[in-house]
Amino acid sequence: MSQADLQVYLNDSAGLPRTTPLFREKGLRTLLLHLKAGEKIPEHQTRGAILVHCLQGDGAFFVFNERIALSPGTLISVPPDAAHSLAAEQDTLLLVTMSEQIPPP
Repeated sequence: MSQADLQVYLNDSAGLPRTTPLFREKGLRTLLLHLKAGEKIPEHQTRGAILVHCLQGDGAFFVFNERIALSPGTLISVPPDAAHSLAAEQDTLLLVTMSEQIPPP
């Protein structure tokens, strides 16, 4: 079992790198994604499903040609292989949990 105090990151997000790995378990990975105001992540896909939880800031998340406003408390579920992108309007901190496809035995 692992744990992290997210409040520590929220109290001092300005000094965070773009990605901060938090957990890696079999088939699951969690990280903090810190974007500065105006920063964008171009369209891409992940092999596994992802959950994106906005902890701080504002921005836009794009998936299936839909724009979803990001603000603290927004939670987005993205299925595997769905093309998505995002843009930060303010400094933004996202908690991202990704399922990693596990090959069959």
